[in-house]
Amino acid sequence: MPSAAPPDRGRRLIGVVAAWIAQLARGVLALVLGVTITLTLEHSPLFGLLTFGGFAVLSGAVLLVATLRGAYAGRMRAAFLAQGAAGLVAGVVALAVPTGGVAFLALLVGGWAVVSGLLEAASGILTRSVAPLARDWIITGALTVVLGVVAFALPPDFVQAFAGEKGNAGTLTSSVILIGVIGAWAILIGVLQVISAVTVRSDRSARTDRVVTP
Repeated sequence: MPSAAPPDRGRRLIGVVAAWIAQLARGVLALVLGVTITLTLEHSPLFGLLTFGGFAVLSGAVLLVATLRGAYAGRMRAAFLAQGAAGLVAGVVALAVPTGGVAFLALLVGGWAVVSGLLEAASGILTRSVAPLARDWIITGALTVVLGVVAFALPPDFVQAFAGEKGNAGTLTSSVILIGVIGAWAILIGVLQVISAVTVRSDRSARTDRVVTP
C-alpha cells in the first residue's frame, strides 16, 4: 500500500506547485516582451512605453495573484506584494502616457527596475536556504537593477549616425539603445525563469514519487 504524504510535506509540495506556475508565467511574459521587441524594427519611445506598459501590468498582476492566492512568495509576502504593485503602477503610467518620450521612458523603466530588482534580490538573499527559487530571484533581481542603472545612465538626447554593411546608413538613438536593452533583458530573464520553473516542477515530481513509493 502506498504511504500517504505527511500533512506538512503535502503543504510544501502544494507551495512548490504554485511557485513553478507563477515563475513560468513570469518567464513567458518576459519572453513575449523580448521577442516582440526583437522582431520590431521601429524602436520609438511610443513603442517602448506601450510594450513595457503591457508587460509591467501583466507581470505585476501575476506577482500579486501568486502572492495573495498562492505560495510563490513564501515568507517574503510583503516584498513581492510591493514588487507586484510597483509593476502595476509603472505599467498603468506607461500606458496612460504613451507619448511621454524617451526621457520619460528611461525614468519610468529605471525607477521600476531599481525598485523591483532590489526587492526581488533581497527576497532571494533572505530565503536562499529555504526557497527553491531563491537563487533565480537573486539573479533576476541583479539583472533588473542593471537594467535600471542603464536606463538612468543613458543620455536621452544621444544620436549617432552609422554606416552599415553594403553602405546602408542608419541612426543610433537613445530610444533604440534603451528599447534594445529592455529586449535583451527580457529574453535573459524569460529564459532563466522558464528554466527555473521547469526545474522546480521536475524536482517537485521527483519528491512526490519518493513520498508515494511503497
